[in-house]
Amino acid sequence: MMSNFNSKLSLGAIMLTVSLILISCESYLDIDPPTNQIVGEVVFSDQATIEAGFAHIYSQFRESAFPAGNPTGMTYLMGMYADEMEYAATNDLEAKSFYDNSLLPSNNSVQNLWNTGYSLIYAANRILEGVENSPSLTEMDKDRFIGEALFVRAYIHFNLTNLFGAIPYITTTDYRINMKVSKMETAIINESIVKDLMRSKELIGISETGISHFRPNRWVVSAFLSRVYLYQGDWQSALDEAQNVVLDSGSDLEPNLDDVFLGNSQETLWQLDTRSPGTNTNEAYHFVVLSGPPNKATLSQSLLESFEEGDKRSVSWVGAFSNESGTWYFPNKYKLYLVTETTEEYSILFRLSEQYLIVAEASAQLGQIDQALGYLNEIRGRAGLQPLEGLEQEAVMEAILKERRAELFMEQAHRFFDLKRTGLADAVLSSEKPFWEETDIHLPIPESELLINPNLLPQNEGY
Repeated sequence: MMSNFNSKLSLGAIMLTVSLILISCESYLDIDPPTNQIVGEVVFSDQATIEAGFAHIYSQFRESAFPAGNPTGMTYLMGMYADEMEYAATNDLEAKSFYDNSLLPSNNSVQNLWNTGYSLIYAANRILEGVENSPSLTEMDKDRFIGEALFVRAYIHFNLTNLFGAIPYITTTDYRINMKVSKMETAIINESIVKDLMRSKELIGISETGISHFRPNRWVVSAFLSRVYLYQGDWQSALDEAQNVVLDSGSDLEPNLDDVFLGNSQETLWQLDTRSPGTNTNEAYHFVVLSGPPNKATLSQSLLESFEEGDKRSVSWVGAFSNESGTWYFPNKYKLYLVTETTEEYSILFRLSEQYLIVAEASAQLGQIDQALGYLNEIRGRAGLQPLEGLEQEAVMEAILKERRAELFMEQAHRFFDLKRTGLADAVLSSEKPFWEETDIHLPIPESELLINPNLLPQNEGY
């Protein structure tokens, strides 16, 4: 597997470095192209290398990039940055900086989120350019691969802009351009994300082949579009896309909470394959507490107290470890931390319950209160909670955000992003986090990027 990027690599240098290597399923293989050639289509021109390229991207999602379910990923880091996790280690000062909201632009974990994100955007652009220039692929395969690469590009940019704010939107592999890119306002970034996703949806829809949940298909694109539209406040579009997934994707809510995160869960839309048969998730390996005091992080008292009485999720999805030193609570959605005979759990990036909550929120914003409560109560009912009735719009919105916290905790930074997009981050986190400041709404742009490319200035406020 490719080693971590040096923290001093600029965005352009990342692109140049990656341009000189060929992707295999789980590792890069060196190649030796002409030094004056911008490498792109020369590598990704046939189905085998393109499939290997996607395999690499998804392995990095699993192991080291922002979706990773380990201490390098945003589930862990942003869980501490917000109010889901409490720091419990003694020697991980970089992680403690997230918990204390005291990040510096030199923080290596911040640098890793940026570097891995842009290196994989580059990989997606490499695939796009190779596919479009390939003489050997069928038009159907071209459509499928282009649609998938556009989805990946949009997905990474979406998470980067929600972490960092204004960022570059990279659409080329030419490092001479990427060395000098400037930040774009979030409105322009969002337009680019939607543009990529709309084309992705069209192409993947045309060439849909019923591939497994390990690869995004048109339902995943629609699910992601619903999330994007929700964040943008485009309620009708969010509602349309989410209802499309709920009603037509063939997925369904798992009635039993203990089955939701199993590999064969019927509500999974997109999950990441494991590194080898029998291995399970990084989330279980890193989050399950087997001894105390724990050496990473534990669930916050704030989160534990937010569950309603009788909420089955506080039992099924929350684990506890006790000894003479105390009791610690941890995320227990993924339970299998050891190797099993066959893989039984996979890290899930999109699942159907989020779509129910998007339908509920978009409906409430549009004044369709009965529909909002209907979808909300489906999620509450599975958790053993009584249905809500007779609420006004404001109360429904509060109930939906509370439900999102209970349903989506410690999954892909949903909590922090929800607080941010609803304008509640400062009010909520300033009362719970003693070092929180209003400017902490964005992570800092890595200082090495600003030194090498002044076009990325100014630094985010507060840093």
